[in-house]
Amino acid sequence: MTQPLISIITVTYNSAATVRRTIESVKQQNYLNIEYIIVDGASTDNTVEICKSALSGSNIKSTIISEPDSGIYDAMNKGIKIAKGDLIGIINSDDWYESNMFMDICDAWKVSGSGIYVGIMRSWLNNKEYLLERRSHLFLSTYMILHPATFITKDLYLKYGLYNTQYKYSADLDLILKYDAQKVNFYYIDKIISNFTIGGASSTSVAVLESLKVRLAYNLITKRQFFLKRLKLTLKKIIGR
Repeated sequence: MTQPLISIITVTYNSAATVRRTIESVKQQNYLNIEYIIVDGASTDNTVEICKSALSGSNIKSTIISEPDSGIYDAMNKGIKIAKGDLIGIINSDDWYESNMFMDICDAWKVSGSGIYVGIMRSWLNNKEYLLERRSHLFLSTYMILHPATFITKDLYLKYGLYNTQYKYSADLDLILKYDAQKVNFYYIDKIISNFTIGGASSTSVAVLESLKVRLAYNLITKRQFFLKRLKLTLKKIIGR
């Protein structure tokens, strides 16, 4: 069987301090059939120059777009629309892939085909290894699967749609819930796929509230549960002042 094309998308904005490590983690994979799409939101630092330099001379086919966007999910959608891969992975500009794991994704795809592939994510806090996480789609009412450790086949995006840009923080949760409602297949890989830096926007109270709204929309929580959780967030914010 022909090796599948793997498309990797990285969204950047003023990511000069971290993006080179992300790019190097893609370049150092022992897998050759890769395309790399970087979608930059018109950075004002030298992010784009670093991306061009890091990819210069690489055998990886790469595309760099730099233009204003309406947010991270708009940028992700731009990347997905031009991606030609059978499998699409999205890695943040301050996160990075584990060495030589693309082949594991490829091997799983050869067996199972269309679906969502989820592996283990290693989290880092203050430059120290903090946690190894495995999450299942069976518990989406409580937490999201690990997006940086997830690969989705292109046919699912084409059939069921892209990220809902009405959400600022939780469009990834909305997308997975939408796909789960369509009974798509989830496959789990018992290996570390990616490394995640703790402390992004998704950990803020505003982001948590938005994720609750998404879960309410999919009837994963009741209106009463939503109200109580929102009240708890509000009280926590007040007490924390």
